[in-house]
Amino acid sequence: MVSYPYPLIPTPPGDWKSNIYDLQAIRMAAIHNIFIRALNSVFYHGPNVGPNDVPGFMKYCISLANSLHEHHTTEETTAFPALEAKLGKGTMDGNVAQHEEFMPKFEEWAKLCKKIAANEAEYNATEFLDLLRASTDVLYPHFVDEVSTLESSILEKHFTEAELRDIENLIEKKVQEQSSIWNAPLIIVNTDLSFNPWFPAIPALAMFILRHVVINCMGDLWKYGQCDKYMRLKDEFKSMYDSN
Repeated sequence: MVSYPYPLIPTPPGDWKSNIYDLQAIRMAAIHNIFIRALNSVFYHGPNVGPNDVPGFMKYCISLANSLHEHHTTEETTAFPALEAKLGKGTMDGNVAQHEEFMPKFEEWAKLCKKIAANEAEYNATEFLDLLRASTDVLYPHFVDEVSTLESSILEKHFTEAELRDIENLIEKKVQEQSSIWNAPLIIVNTDLSFNPWFPAIPALAMFILRHVVINCMGDLWKYGQCDKYMRLKDEFKSMYDSN
């Protein structure tokens, strides 16, 4: 079983820019790699978090938990039903089953984050990280497997380009409904532009606000990300991904 440090998912082949079928798996791999970097950052920093840094570290971890929850809610309520309408009922059951397998422990960890943040529990690095690993060792294979369910040739057999665009519009609407600008920096500080220079596609004005307003006014919690606010991988993490 793969465990920390979790390797990045190789970018699937294809043309993300002009082929909407290729885009689906390529983008999913990019999204999952953001979460992989974020999880790796928690395991990296966790053993060395001092008492004064616990509040900021918990805010970072809570942002990660919220963002992953939003991602899977979007999949289960919007993306999967829309895909199954053409791929066939039950096609995405394997993905949902994997969600159900890792979520109990992950939710337990998320609750612990909130208890520690509220001073209702003490931070014990070993217990904290062991609980997270109990879910992420199951979550990581799901990250890998889910990309293959969006393989370009499969989608091309069942969807027109217009139908996929309609699904993308539904997903975008759902994302905007539930996403918080206060969690958005998690994406920025765990995106390495040298790995996927085109993702995430954030408008310039929004990026400016996130980098220079949102991140700056939230204290030091974003220092735990693997990248800086310009999405450059920090030196201490480069050896973690040398094989990628």
